Amino acid sequence: STDNAYKLDLDRTGRVLVITRDSNDRIGQQMELADQVLEHFERELPPPAVRLEVPVPGVQKKEPEPPAPTGEPLPEDPEADDHPWKLAPTKPAERTSAAPVVTTWGAEGAPLDSQTVVLFVVRDQDDFVALLKHLAAKYPYLASWVAEAKANQGFVLGEPCVAAYLEIADGQEEWDPDNELVHRIARLLVLNRYGELPNWFMLGYAWSLEITLKKGVYCFPWRDEFVWATEHGAWPAAVRARYGKERLKPSDFMGFQRGKYIDEMAKASWAMTAYLVAKEHEKLPGLLEELRAFRAEHARIQEGPNRWRRDTKYEMPVAEQAKLFTKHLGEGYLQRASMFVRAELPN
Repeated sequence: STDNAYKLDLDRTGRVLVITRDSNDRIGQQMELADQVLEHFERELPPPAVRLEVPVPGVQKKEPEPPAPTGEPLPEDPEADDHPWKLAPTKPAERTSAAPVVTTWGAEGAPLDSQTVVLFVVRDQDDFVALLKHLAAKYPYLASWVAEAKANQGFVLGEPCVAAYLEIADGQEEWDPDNELVHRIARLLVLNRYGELPNWFMLGYAWSLEITLKKGVYCFPWRDEFVWATEHGAWPAAVRARYGKERLKPSDFMGFQRGKYIDEMAKASWAMTAYLVAKEHEKLPGLLEELRAFRAEHARIQEGPNRWRRDTKYEMPVAEQAKLFTKHLGEGYLQRASMFVRAELPN
């Protein structure tokens, strides 16, 4: 808006751009948090050694490229002229992986792991609505989503790889802006490197960084009911109590779908993600890459020989996820995860 000027701050590696009001006096602390998120992400979720090719639907090898999809990609959680996605791309940090650059098909057309992710810390509702209108004008496939997103206090998008949250919003209780920053940057980085993954992992990883860096959870996508003050730091104890004797099952976390917050599944998603990051670090990139490729191939609806659209409501079946987990981690991964939760789950 004309009343609130904004400034751009880029992290030292050029991977994260944070846009805040010009009068923001906390940008130093915010960028320090962004650096910490990026440091954890690069160490915990490196790129896969090999990128899997996903066949473009309805097209043979030597045929012309297919037309653009007609589907309307939705945000992960729908909750001035020169915007950051118009800036020249920043040279990414040097990587040791030999993984080739792979371009996704459809609306998410940028090469994986190539963008500078962008986080808007929006001053008020007026500026939030102005940002949404700009996105709809720049990316027409978001037009129908914008009407829904106006009623929320933030969002995370994969294309463009941008997120936002309201700095000042009516009715905010039990809310921490630093947790918002950690949570949303974490999800942007995962989207940028691995595209859309199952909802439980996307949120579970963001929650893991909230707990690691901020010692509690304050971001609850799709949760409508009141959040008690005692809940934020109680996740580790609650998970240990549940799995003291019970073993983790695929349905405890793999069935956690977008659009509805289920507390027990949320906590199990975090616990499983914490296990994967701590104990399956070497195998995790290959598993995530295969999950990405499976979704990219199956989350589409063919409408003709050379016409298709994304299935924006697609959820990867629990059984298919479980097969890939067993393939990459072995038959005993759930037993090992359960033992980790009982004895080594971080506080």
